[in-house]
Amino acid sequence: MTWFVVLAVGLGSFVFRLGPLLVLHRRPLNDTGDRLVRHAGAAAITALIVLSTKHSATGGQVIPTVLAIAVAIVLAARQASMVRLVLCGGSIYACSAIALTVLSR
Repeated sequence: MTWFVVLAVGLGSFVFRLGPLLVLHRRPLNDTGDRLVRHAGAAAITALIVLSTKHSATGGQVIPTVLAIAVAIVLAARQASMVRLVLCGGSIYACSAIALTVLSR
């Protein structure tokens, strides 16, 4: 039964990813559709970051969260890539959380 579920989810994922490729191969997007889809990946990553930031800031890690967001805002203003924002923000968050944990003992 477990293998049936695993295979069904895998097949569904495959069809979900293959469907747009097959449809767009025959009929390309118009300009409006292209503009809507162009920033979908960055919007999804931004939504994940905002939700995790909200969750983290409501816990006991307010200072590391504020530091990481401040660094990310400065890098975003300088038009850094999303990968650089996530890596720098994550490393600042981790280092400051570790430092606060060590200093609080």
